[in-house]
Amino acid sequence: MTIIDEAIRTILTSNTAVKSFVGTRIHPFKLPLGCTLPALSIHKPSNPYRQISGSPRFQISCWAEDYLQVQQLSQVVEAALEGFSGIVSGIEIIRIIPIEAPDQYEDLPGVYHIPYDFKVIFRK
Repeated sequence: MTIIDEAIRTILTSNTAVKSFVGTRIHPFKLPLGCTLPALSIHKPSNPYRQISGSPRFQISCWAEDYLQVQQLSQVVEAALEGFSGIVSGIEIIRIIPIEAPDQYEDLPGVYHIPYDFKVIFRK
C-alpha cells in the first residue's frame, strides 16, 4: 500500500459512521475469501504521474448482504470522503471528489456491490 492509499484508509477507519458498518473490514484491492459483510475494498484504477502533486482515481467498493445495506454503506462512504481536505498520514489532501457510484450485479447470491469512484487531489 502506498502512502496515499493508507491516507484514504485512515480517513475511512476514522469515520464513526463507516466504522459502524464495517469495523476494520477495509481491504486492499479485493475482499479475502470468507470475508464478513458488510466490508469495503479499495484500489486505484488510475494514477497519473506528476512530480509535485497527484490525482489518482480510487475505487471504494462497498459490499453487503442486502441491497438497502449496500446503498446505506455507499452513502456513509460518500459523506466521509466528499470534499475532504486536510493532512492525513503526512499527505496534504487538497480535495476528494466523488465521480460515480453505479450499482453492480454480482453472480454470488446474497452479495450486493457498489463500486464508488473518487478523484483524490493531493500534494506530494
